[in-house]
Parts: sequence; C-alpha cells; structure tokens
Amino acid sequence: MFPIAGGSKRLILAFALLCQLASSGLAYEGHTAVGETGLAIVDFVRQAHDDLGFQGAVLVGRRGEVIAAVGVGQTGEKKSQPIAVDTVFEIASCTKPFTAIAVMKLAEEGKLSLDDPISKHLPGVPEHSQAITVRHLLQQTSGIPRNNSRGAGTDLAAVLPTFLEGGPKSPPGTRHEYWNQGYSLLSEVIAQASGKPYTRYLRDAILKPAGMGSSRFTGQRAPRGATVAVGAATRGADRSALDHPYGAYGFQYRGMGGLVTNLIDLWKWDRALAAGKLLSEESYRQMTTPGDAGYALGWRVRTLESGATVHEHTGSVRGFLASIRRDPADDGCLFVLASSDSSAPFNVVKTSCENLLAGKPPARYEKPKADAELDPDADLLESLIGEYTDSQGRVLTVKRDGPHARALINWHGPITYGYLGLSEGDNLRFATTPAWNASAFAETDAIQVERDGERITGLTLVISQNNKSVRFERQ
Repeated sequence: MFPIAGGSKRLILAFALLCQLASSGLAYEGHTAVGETGLAIVDFVRQAHDDLGFQGAVLVGRRGEVIAAVGVGQTGEKKSQPIAVDTVFEIASCTKPFTAIAVMKLAEEGKLSLDDPISKHLPGVPEHSQAITVRHLLQQTSGIPRNNSRGAGTDLAAVLPTFLEGGPKSPPGTRHEYWNQGYSLLSEVIAQASGKPYTRYLRDAILKPAGMGSSRFTGQRAPRGATVAVGAATRGADRSALDHPYGAYGFQYRGMGGLVTNLIDLWKWDRALAAGKLLSEESYRQMTTPGDAGYALGWRVRTLESGATVHEHTGSVRGFLASIRRDPADDGCLFVLASSDSSAPFNVVKTSCENLLAGKPPARYEKPKADAELDPDADLLESLIGEYTDSQGRVLTVKRDGPHARALINWHGPITYGYLGLSEGDNLRFATTPAWNASAFAETDAIQVERDGERITGLTLVISQNNKSVRFERQ
C-alpha cells in the first residue's frame, strides 16, 4: 500500500487510491512487478536511482496489464515525500498527442476538417501563410522554421505576425521541421472550433472521459491530497510541476506543453484509447500513420527490431523530462517521468526499459567510483554511517560501500554523489564522483565533524566554491 504519512486524510486517500488501482489492475504495495520482466524493470529503475540519481516514476504495460510501476526519489516539496505512482509531473511536449487527439475529436464531430486552412479558424493569418492547413500543423510540415518562436501572452493578433513571420520556407506539406509554435496555434484552432478554451475542451473531451481525475495544466491547483514533483533544473531555478515554466500558460507554451499528470492517469488514458473511448479506430489509425521523418499527427512512429510499430513522444522542459510510448500490437505502453532535466540518467532508464521489454539486457553505464587512497579507517567509517538533516530538511546520507564511505546529499531535487575521505593532514572532506544529475562541488570541500564523546552528532559541509557552509545534524 502507499505511504500514509500525514494522518487520517492521507490514510483515507491511500485507501481510496488502492480501491481505484485495484479496479485498474494496479493494486500493490508501493510498486508493481509482475513476472520476470516486470521485476527486472522495477529492480533496474531502483538501481538507476541509487547509482545515477534518477528521480521519477515508470509504468510498463503489456497485453493490457500493468507489469511494472514504480516511483523512486523524493518529491522535493517543502514536506518532501517519496515519489509514487500518484505523484504528478509535468510532461512538456508529451502534451502534443493530447492536443492532436482533441483536433481529431473535433474532426469526428464535424467541427473542422484536417485539410481546413488554418485561416478558417484563426483570423489574421497573413497572405503568405494561407496555404497552411490544420494537418500541416499536426504533422510539423507547415514550412515555418523552428526558430519562429517569439511571442507570448493570450492575444492571437499579437503572436501571429511573429509566429508566421516570413511565411513558409518550403511549400507546406513537403518538408518536416519540428516547430513548437504550430501546436500553440492548434490550441487556438481547438478553442475556436469547439467554442471552449483549450484547457476546458481537453478536460471535457479527453481527461474526464478517460477518468484522468488528477491531471491538470500548469498554473492550476494541485489535485486534493496529491504529491507534486519539484523538478531539478540544470539551468534556471527548480520548479514545481504546477508552476509555469514560462511565466504563464499563454501562446508561448499552450498546446505544445503544460499537461501535468501521473502514471495512474496515463494508464487510464492508454486504456481509454485502446477501448476506443476517445477516438474511433479510423481516427487513431489516421493520426498514427507516419509522414516525413516518422512524425504522424502528434506522434512519432517507430518500427522496433521485432517489427512492431510503436507510437511515442518525448518531452523536455525546465526541471522535467518525459516519454510516453504505446504499442498497440502488444496492447502495451511505457511511461517514463523524471523530476530532473538531466538527460543522461533519464535516457539510461528509458533505453533499459525498452531493452528489457525486448528481452535484451539493460543499457550499460559506469557507476561512480571512489578513490581507495582516501578511505577513512574502519572505526571512522563505522561512526560516520547514518542519516543527517539540515535546517531545511535536506538529507545527507552516509552508507558503507565496501571499505568506502559513500555519501549522497538530496537537495530537495538535485542530488550530489560522492565519498567522504581523508585529505592530507587526515582532514575529512567530501570528494564528488562523476555521477550524472549531480550538484558538483570541488574536491577540496571540507567536512567539519561534531562529536559527543566518540559519537558523531553532526557534519558541516564547507563548500569552497562559494565559501558557504551547510550543517547537517544526525537523526
């Protein structure tokens, strides 16, 4: 069962969630692992968290059943909790298939045609862009170059001139070029054709029918009782999944990204698609028929070594990475959500899950190594082992790794890996290792030790890079 820290409200939520998962084939104690493949995937994801700092959640479906579902790491909230299958993440460009489904839905309803010129739904389209159709935007073949990205806010008249500046550089429909703003324009096509704001139409046409009760858009309130991942950013400030990455949910992001969801809701969405609850079989076939460069209508289409065809998309935004994949022939899916935009551990997990599903070994990676010459003696090593917390709740953990004192600092998102060792003069220091997803410190960063007799009661990390210190108290 899920963690129920937080009192009776959390207990009630956990019980309700357990019942909900049981009806979806997802009842388990903290994770799902069915069969050898499911167990191998869960074990690998946990190992990748330990070795590489991967923080996130993974779900794998096969033949209509969940065979693996697991969360690893901490949410990074003020009251940080373990990441679980109900933790919500932002999925960035993985929003595009949802936007595309909404367009296909409107086509089924007769409210638009895929071959409508966008000018039929968007007033003010310049003459040079009149040939661009809804289908061209969906398939990324508008001819507009990817660097036409200036423009923000909610005023269509203000963004159209910059989005479409210069017009198509190649005849629409003849060349694939990934252009985010095309999906931003599609969000307004949806609003005009449906008579509803983009987010409301997606809620009514997709999220509600699929039962995606925890899904939101950036800027909206968190689902009641939900845990919300805080994304560790390699550039810029860390951010909650519900925070706007670009200030507001205007044309700078709407339609191309911004959906906030979790594994449970993604599984429900996959099941709704498989059952034909969202689109007809013909509409889904049409939107997954690849064009130039393997891009269909909101999906990338790829043929695996086995000959199977999968429909997938990836997403990247400050603090978050995501990958969604459907395998209709196997009635399967693979969802990988990460609360860090550091790509290396994410790619290792994604590739390894794909490999394990295909009966191949996981991706190889190099585990960070310690310098044996720095190892503390046995007595010091034994006294260092434990968990230490600073005034902000950030955790320094020291574990035995053979003769080494392995250390990990969780900064409410980013993770620093290293080893505690002795420098010249037998002073204790923190030596970082070349681990991915690390907040790196110089090798000269010192550790000041506090003792109560023989017992170590606290460790203060002195960061030479900025001459700051962080005090951790033993728990």
